[in-house]
Amino acid sequence: MVRYLVLVTGLASVAYAFPAFNVPNSVNVDGDTCPVMDRSGLMCPVLCVRDFNNCPDLIQPSECPAGEQLCDDGACYDSCDNVENPCLCGMFASDFDVLYKACPSYSTSVTVKQYNPSTKQEQIEFACAQTWGLVSRNATFGSDTSVALWATNETATTMWNECPLAAEPKLSFTETVCLAFYGIIGAEVLLYILWHAYKSIRERHAAQMRRVCSQLPKTQVSPSVASDKQYEKGVVQSGPSSIDVPMSDATVSASQLPAGSMLLRGYKNDIAGLFMYGLTLLSTAGWIALLMIIVLDYYGKVKGGVAYGLLANSNDSMSVFIFVWHLAAIWLIAMLACKRRLRNYFRIECSLPQARVVQVEERQEEVIMTEGRQNRLTQLVTKAYNAVVLKFGLNIVAESCATQHIGANQFIEYRCTRYVFIEKAGSFECHAFVLGETHRSLLDCHNGLTSAEADARLTRVGENFIRVYVPSFPVGLLQELFSYTYLYQMMCLFVWFYFNYFKLALVQLCVILISAFIKVFIRLRSERRVKMLAERRNQCRVRRNGVWVDLDTADLVPGDVVAVEANMEVMCDGCVLRGEVVVDESSLTGEAMPVRKLPLKNEAIAYDPQNSASKAYSVYAGTRVLQCTGSSYGSAPTSLDTMVPVDSAEPQTQILVLRTRTATDKGKLIQRILFPIRYSFVLDEQLRVSILALLAYGGVVFGLSIWLMGADRTSWYYGLFVVSQAFPPLLPAALVIGQSVAADRLRRQQIFCIDLPRINLCGKVRLMLFDKTGTLTHSGMQFYSVQEIANTTFGNAEQNIEKLSDQIQIGLASCHAATEIDQQLIGNPVDVEQFQATGWRIENNREGAHSLDTLIAPDHRTVHVVRRFEFEHARQSMSVAVQDAATRHVHVFVKGSFERIKKIARVDSVPADYDAVTAAWAKQGCYVLALAHRDLGEMDLGSVSRMPRAQLEAGCSLVSLLLFRNTLKEDTPQAIAELRGGDTRSVMVTGDTALTAAYIARECGMVDATARVVLGTIEDDALIWRDTATDKVVDDINAEICAVTAQDSQVSQVELAVTEAAFNWLIKSGQIRHLLLHIRIFARMTPQGKITCVNLHMERAVTAMCGDGGNDTGALRAAHVGIALSEAEASIVSPFSSANPSIMSCVTLLREGRAGLATTLAAYKFLVNYAVVMALLLEVTQFYFSVIVPEAVWIMVDGFTTSIMILSITQAQTAKKLAPSRPTGQLIGAHTLASIWGQAAINIAFLYGSIGLLFAQSWFRCNEFDSSDIDTSLWWLLGDNYEAEVISIVCLFQFINAAGVYNFGYRYRRVWATNYLLVLMYSAFLAVVSAIALADPNRFGCVFRINCGNTQTVRDLGYSASTVHISEYNNPLGHNVMPRHFRWTLWAMCVVNAVVCLAYEKLVVLGPVGRRVKAWWVAKHGDSKIQFKL
Repeated sequence: MVRYLVLVTGLASVAYAFPAFNVPNSVNVDGDTCPVMDRSGLMCPVLCVRDFNNCPDLIQPSECPAGEQLCDDGACYDSCDNVENPCLCGMFASDFDVLYKACPSYSTSVTVKQYNPSTKQEQIEFACAQTWGLVSRNATFGSDTSVALWATNETATTMWNECPLAAEPKLSFTETVCLAFYGIIGAEVLLYILWHAYKSIRERHAAQMRRVCSQLPKTQVSPSVASDKQYEKGVVQSGPSSIDVPMSDATVSASQLPAGSMLLRGYKNDIAGLFMYGLTLLSTAGWIALLMIIVLDYYGKVKGGVAYGLLANSNDSMSVFIFVWHLAAIWLIAMLACKRRLRNYFRIECSLPQARVVQVEERQEEVIMTEGRQNRLTQLVTKAYNAVVLKFGLNIVAESCATQHIGANQFIEYRCTRYVFIEKAGSFECHAFVLGETHRSLLDCHNGLTSAEADARLTRVGENFIRVYVPSFPVGLLQELFSYTYLYQMMCLFVWFYFNYFKLALVQLCVILISAFIKVFIRLRSERRVKMLAERRNQCRVRRNGVWVDLDTADLVPGDVVAVEANMEVMCDGCVLRGEVVVDESSLTGEAMPVRKLPLKNEAIAYDPQNSASKAYSVYAGTRVLQCTGSSYGSAPTSLDTMVPVDSAEPQTQILVLRTRTATDKGKLIQRILFPIRYSFVLDEQLRVSILALLAYGGVVFGLSIWLMGADRTSWYYGLFVVSQAFPPLLPAALVIGQSVAADRLRRQQIFCIDLPRINLCGKVRLMLFDKTGTLTHSGMQFYSVQEIANTTFGNAEQNIEKLSDQIQIGLASCHAATEIDQQLIGNPVDVEQFQATGWRIENNREGAHSLDTLIAPDHRTVHVVRRFEFEHARQSMSVAVQDAATRHVHVFVKGSFERIKKIARVDSVPADYDAVTAAWAKQGCYVLALAHRDLGEMDLGSVSRMPRAQLEAGCSLVSLLLFRNTLKEDTPQAIAELRGGDTRSVMVTGDTALTAAYIARECGMVDATARVVLGTIEDDALIWRDTATDKVVDDINAEICAVTAQDSQVSQVELAVTEAAFNWLIKSGQIRHLLLHIRIFARMTPQGKITCVNLHMERAVTAMCGDGGNDTGALRAAHVGIALSEAEASIVSPFSSANPSIMSCVTLLREGRAGLATTLAAYKFLVNYAVVMALLLEVTQFYFSVIVPEAVWIMVDGFTTSIMILSITQAQTAKKLAPSRPTGQLIGAHTLASIWGQAAINIAFLYGSIGLLFAQSWFRCNEFDSSDIDTSLWWLLGDNYEAEVISIVCLFQFINAAGVYNFGYRYRRVWATNYLLVLMYSAFLAVVSAIALADPNRFGCVFRINCGNTQTVRDLGYSASTVHISEYNNPLGHNVMPRHFRWTLWAMCVVNAVVCLAYEKLVVLGPVGRRVKAWWVAKHGDSKIQFKL
């Protein structure tokens, strides 16, 4: 194969490298034939003479100092022994008829008249002979020079020392090193074939041993621990978590898995496989080492310090490098593709019980978030991509888990969850324990567990500790580098190093490594934070075997009873068995207010920790106990080992462990952070198309490069240079820089992000949903008044509590769930405000066994709270039973929504105008609650404690309305107005009444002051629409909507509002999607209803949800963008959390999201422009002329300008206000392509215009660069000419100016000049390039080999010579100094080029021209985006 490659490249190398469509130096600007030019700076060869006296006078040997003698090489030495005579050309003296000696070398260069590259050597010898006087000054070239050519039989007096070229060493490919290579490759191939055959035989029944396992836990009933025997008896309560694979079915694959399922494949080690795996790793290192050896051999660092000492010559070395480079690339790509499965390929698949390793395979979930119609190209590529993904299983994630054993139990740990092998099922399963489904059944677990039970459960669920693996920095760096992006960069660097491009390769290597170091540092820092969040453990007191012992929280299991102390961190999810607990849940829910947790009731009340009604009795992992009843337990208990109780006092506050580890809410959070669902934005979808387009573009310019550079070995390297420019390695990183910068800015504004990809999505938000209380309004309610009801008649609203009846005063003071901690009231803000308004106080010293609280009035009246039923969303009410200490009567008070209390109160106690009065208060923005009362008389308190809630609440009479005002936050109207001005629709989703919500919506500007609000409610099982102002029924809501839709105004004149009952009716009837974007207010929504509402809006457009993290936690997590107004930085309720409770945080988030998205697109366009300028304009143009821009130019562009400008672009400041549109998120949309290709067209025109201007100069024509006598592999010598100089200057201007072009903020970023870093860098780089282009020869310009030349030549031109040492110029003129007038003309063209590009972007793409074109297109073809009223 190597021979074949060498033959092909050798045949191709006969082509010459010169411009394809013009002949250099053929005619001048007038069309006349160019005169043959002189060439200076040429060095003379050595002259050999029979006797030193025959040497010309100019090169006569000098007299030797005393003690030295003149030797045959023309120099003086102490001894002539071992002095080599250059005239012998490495041969022996006996081989010559006459022995010649060498005259001293002539140190001065000569000038050849009418230089012709085809007779270069002969002309040099003739010029030297004339200079030395061997030929007459009047002689012409071609006449006899009287100097003979070198020959062994020559007898003339003088001859030129033109030694015959030694035969170039050839690589026969039969050398030992080649044979070793063939042997190694052949042996490896044979071994892989044998291993695959051996593996296939051993695994012929493997498919039947695989199992499909559900990720859902198998629940088991307490108190027994389900053993395998119990499994057989059916103790398992839920459906099976393992799906048996039929023994005859050998087609089980991960691609067939249903969502939430995993394919388990067992593997065991094999000694032959271990050897093959080691061989594979060694081969991977070997390919990289082989490339390094070839590169080092190029520099002569392998064998004897001689270049090509190993591979004979340049041509063979290049051929071998190309061959090995391709094979290495294929091998490394294969290793990357198979890295997760590679180790198990070299194991033998077996049954799960025999497995040492279990490979878990599951489908990787991906959420695709797009907006509008996708263009056909994107659809085609996405379809092809999905087909490839499904065909090759690229969406399958495989992870190997080592099997572990505890006694006879076998288990694996997958994604922080333990899966235990169940012999009956033949598979691994995760487990969860159901300790009870009612309060009473959970209270039955108060005795805790025995050690045997705890150990058995610990085996099933694993320790209550989530281990997070954070690699060391070196390991993390290897993980970062082992990716396709870095592989692409590494293979490019190998080519650059081999092709003597090591200076820039070193610069790029430093940039790549620094970038990798930074990314790894940031990633590991983030992972360490997660590790600190996850790996929490401490000591606690646990009841085991009936005694209290100290235990590590990692050993907790479901069923344990734990004593609670103040300031302890809860390490599990559980329920309160005894006492009361006040906890801080801000890290979980974002709710800053402490939350009171009550003990379970000894009743058959259903308990579900996910149900809002049960949350009042539940504590959660990750929360902190602020206070609890009885924090002192006497002396410390003994350890678990002794089991000797030292304190018989029972802890007053106890919780029952329900869930541990990843079954807890915090554990699920850690799992989501460690193993996130992949989100694919429209930008990601189109990135595939963009990459394919850039690669195709690179392929085209690769072909052009090979054709223009002569289709030889060298042209392959030049072509690969072009490909590396056409697909910039920095492109993937550039797409996330904007997100990182935006996240940092948000952090400085107290908005925290835990999901960076969502930032770009913020830039596309069109629908913003708000909770009301605590979000649009202040979190606290202000007590307004009480309106008594007596004899079904409303009294006046009274703000003075003391003027109310005694029973209502008692009801206000007792019917709440507030408690006092450290002289601070804790509880629901409404309850706290209600109790504070009464002036009563809570007495800590309770009286009586049946008393929960003792309440004392200002006049010292005393009331004991006997029973309390917490507020339930399903009931929309709470109730208490209290005993008046004075009368000993037991009173029941029920408080809740006025609609709910009306339903449960006695009919004869409800005023006829009840609905009208409550609606009137709601329309005034009041939060309206109703209070009902029942007097039970004197009763035994034990009997009261046993009465069901329904029995206690039955027969209550309405006694009053409780009125609270919920005031708007001061900046809410401003935020809503800015959102509307930013083309974002605001919607309210609240648990409050519809009329109150309508009042707040009107007050904040969400509903226009003149708009009608039509409310949909359920009356007699039918949906009725009523005008809230007139209470009239609207018969045809669709007609109202059509009338509104026909209007042009963006402000709707009719707004719809619905209650959750009406919302659910619309869902069932299938009308919700038709009316959804016409509904402004969703009232009386439960947490699940909010989630459903958010999901429906997400179907229509990118949707954001804003809440305070209370009962809207689920909706915040469900939305495309969720922002919790929480003081907790690490709030997990949503991707974003704000320590600032104002909804201006939403405006800030959208502004930063739009700026981040615009910045991402700007960075993308900059790098694509880089690809166009560098690959098409610079590379292809220079290859056409067979020139290469100077090395310093490459270093400046690739080493500094690219990275600095990318960083500078991302520093653009965010716009101060939301624009009435959103930035495009499409990489290949019309807007983006118009910008990129418009700039490309302008740059192409100016570059070729500049070259045309150069060819119009008389001083240039007939001084063009002719590469026909130049070795094009010596690329660093191909920049000393006018063509490369002009290309360098123009392309540098274009490349730097692109950063300025894409710095325009348009509407999403601030004005150009506020990006101070870019302005500084832009100005600095342009100043540098201008100085290089305009200045006379100087030290700085000579570094770039622009407007410079050989020292003597520069002096001859009348300039002061540079003192900087530079190598001799590689052109006949010896310089490339352009006339001053042309320099200024060229600079002016570059400036005009920059101005035109800036004007095109500002006026056409982003300005009025672009807007008019878009308006015309939308008018003609329609807008793909859904239109709705703001």
